[in-house]
Amino acid sequence: MRSLSVLALALALSPMAAAYTGPGLGLGVVGTVIGVVFSLLLALLAVFWYPLKRALKLGKKPADTTDSEAAEENSQPSTESGPERG
Repeated sequence: MRSLSVLALALALSPMAAAYTGPGLGLGVVGTVIGVVFSLLLALLAVFWYPLKRALKLGKKPADTTDSEAAEENSQPSTESGPERG
């Protein structure tokens, strides 16, 4: 606690800095803040929306399941025919 008060006293007694920051620094700060906020929103979207979307898709059933089952059976190679290699 003592070091914090010494730091505050040193900053209060320091002379004023004669520095010009210009409009470019302000624009850079605004761009950085917008970028950080946008990236946080995208992170929240990825964490919450995509699993929710996946769960909603799993809950829906396709209208005609016989076509998708037939296509699935035709796309998989048959393991019953042909000589076995070992």
